[in-house]
Amino acid sequence: MPKPLAALLVAVLLLASEAFAQMPIPQAPQVSARQYLLMDAASGEILAERDANAPVEPASLTKLMTAYVVFRAIAEGRVGLDDLVTISREAWIAGGGVPGSRERRNVSTMYARERSQVSVDDLLHGMIVVSGNDASVALAERVAGSESAFAGLMNHYAAELGMVNSNFLNSHGLPQEGHLSSAADMARLAQAIVNEFPDFYAYYSERDFTWDGVTQPNRNGLLGMQVGANALVDGMKTGFTTAAQFCLVTSAASGGMRLVSVVMGAPNVGARERANRELLSWGFNNFESHELYRPGVAVTRERLWRGAEAEVALGVATTLRVLVPRGQRDRLEAVLELPGALTAPLQAGAEVGVLDIRLDGESLARSPLVVVDDAPRGSLWQRARDSVLLWLE
Repeated sequence: MPKPLAALLVAVLLLASEAFAQMPIPQAPQVSARQYLLMDAASGEILAERDANAPVEPASLTKLMTAYVVFRAIAEGRVGLDDLVTISREAWIAGGGVPGSRERRNVSTMYARERSQVSVDDLLHGMIVVSGNDASVALAERVAGSESAFAGLMNHYAAELGMVNSNFLNSHGLPQEGHLSSAADMARLAQAIVNEFPDFYAYYSERDFTWDGVTQPNRNGLLGMQVGANALVDGMKTGFTTAAQFCLVTSAASGGMRLVSVVMGAPNVGARERANRELLSWGFNNFESHELYRPGVAVTRERLWRGAEAEVALGVATTLRVLVPRGQRDRLEAVLELPGALTAPLQAGAEVGVLDIRLDGESLARSPLVVVDDAPRGSLWQRARDSVLLWLE
């Protein structure tokens, strides 16, 4: 009978030079904020954090979740970008409207007028670019009929994303007892938006938005700023209330590497921008992302028993990227974990083991090993011969 193969060393990607010791990674910056987190968007690896799981008021960072729910509705065909939405009294009031007066309260608004009709696309601009509370409520009503029903959807998807510290009660983030999230949850949410809706991410990069003759700038003062050697900030969302203080989620990219930075509870606008800039610069200066394997490409070819072919190609189901300290790619190794003999027939996509990427013996990423192409059963003679050989193993 064949001996089980628990862990088979396949390949060392590149041999490391031991001519000199690796420079240690500098300590992450100590920034002026109550909570923060820096994450690699591809792998979800956390590079730095402080009190990132503490439930706190998220202020207008809430609108990231509002946008996520709307994006899901659009992707599922339940809402269209060209759909017209009638601005309700509730949405108008949330945007600063005062019943019986021409005055407006000083809140974030896109200046949508009560009973006017605004497209979903314009409302997304109004919510994402200028943080309009009126746009948030209007979108919630279009998707779910009411803001309270929409909050149920927000919490449903938050649970699906693993946002364990979040409880959403409204679509805009104005203070409400029990309306909470955390830096870690906001990072997971930003990661989901980046990875699931790359086309919609472009909203977060727009510098300004004009509605009803009023042009307002994006409040993210880091947009377009260089961080690290050559990464550029291209999104995402600001937030502020007196209790939450100044909050900012940013994302920046360089080549195939994208980082997400979340800062909550900073004392002022300058502090939240400085904190995000320092965290992102530290991340890009000290880490690098590498694409190791793509779907459909053989990682290895292994012995196939009782098959029409003697070997079967194994690969990964999704692109495998890893984040490593700069200059340490040469120390990576790929290890296959296979349960034992691979026996035909095997269908393309079937999981047959695990690919473990290690750095100095420590696991960085694990990915299922899948069959690249169908591996049909062999002839009667091939099956009989391999049965004997397996018995002799």
